[in-house]
Amino acid sequence: MPRSAPQGHTSEIRRFRLQLRLSQPQFAKLLGVSPETYRTWDSGRRRVPDMWMDRARALAATRDPDRLRSLQELATTFGVHVRTLRDAARSGRLEVVYENRVVFRNLIPRATLAAGHTFMERYYRQSYSRFAPRPRLPDWPLVPSDWARQLLRFRRNLRLTQTLFAEQIGAAGKAVVYQWESGRRKPSPLFWGRIEELVRRASMVP
Repeated sequence: MPRSAPQGHTSEIRRFRLQLRLSQPQFAKLLGVSPETYRTWDSGRRRVPDMWMDRARALAATRDPDRLRSLQELATTFGVHVRTLRDAARSGRLEVVYENRVVFRNLIPRATLAAGHTFMERYYRQSYSRFAPRPRLPDWPLVPSDWARQLLRFRRNLRLTQTLFAEQIGAAGKAVVYQWESGRRKPSPLFWGRIEELVRRASMVP
């Protein structure tokens, strides 16, 4: 009888494929093997050679659509200037998460590959085609000039710590909220919209 594949290898290579949201033929093409060969690995009928497991791990690490990347890394991936992505992050067209680390008094934005694809498809390719009309940006709310005072009041009324408040609106951590409340940094229209939505939902709770 043929020896069955170790369950660990089989489960791992399938997990990598699902992590990348690819079908069996798509992942096989990315690996550089035939779909028939890959199916035997995914199903556990044959053991995955170590060389191909190493390649699958590397692909999962570099192509994971949910891994946070620097804007420079994304710019290199999509072949655009990093300033384009920085502007998109500030305007809310590129969804980013800010690190707790601060460089030159600025929080460091990071974004996923999935967010980069969304920006490229929804805004960049349309905006930079000379034949395409300018896309209509979402109706982001205006950030008030006294955002620091309002934000502090909102958070205290909701009885949330800076950490919990950051989790509720999808910010990187309490350092981001601290920067906003101290007036050192202005929230983007995207985040201000999330803050207003959080306050609105809380007001509807009896």
